[in-house]
Amino acid sequence: MNAGVTLLIILGLVASLQYWRGRRLNLTLIRELSRQMEEALQPVNKNYTWIGGYVGVVAEYDLKHEIYEKVKGTISLLPHHSLLYFPISLLLGRRDRVYLLIYPKRKLKGKAHIAIVKIKDISKVSFKDEIELKGVVVQRRYDSKEEIEFLTKIMSQLEDPSSVELLAANVEENAYYARLRIGRGDISELLRRFIVTA
Repeated sequence: MNAGVTLLIILGLVASLQYWRGRRLNLTLIRELSRQMEEALQPVNKNYTWIGGYVGVVAEYDLKHEIYEKVKGTISLLPHHSLLYFPISLLLGRRDRVYLLIYPKRKLKGKAHIAIVKIKDISKVSFKDEIELKGVVVQRRYDSKEEIEFLTKIMSQLEDPSSVELLAANVEENAYYARLRIGRGDISELLRRFIVTA
């Protein structure tokens, strides 16, 4: 057999193995993260929409809660199933993440951002500072003292605040926004903190 054909067969087998292994990993992650969100929120209604096959899902939860009416979550995963695109994704700096929009019934008081990463591309805010939470330095940018204190309280109650890249009060959507790294904390812990902290 020709060496080129042998190499092509081996590459095909490796790509096939990577596809099934990566597909299983992504499905397991989606299943576990969805379970954590449902467990924490106890929704009355839920809806899931797949994103691009095995790279994620958009979840929408309707709540029967005195403070929050609904939560939207996006689970965005690396293409672990693609032998060729997976390394490119890593080189581009992509990571497995969860994005949450938590909609309160009340109107938010103003803008507030708290993050472990440098906050950039934010419109003008009145106040800027840095504080330390459990050994992690976080940046705060805000107009509303009430909203930033609420977000700081939630972040300080987390076992590992560094699992949350960003928490924000988004007045344009009238929702709290959260960006989390998967594998660096429990998503249900953050959601529970929102549910019990008023």
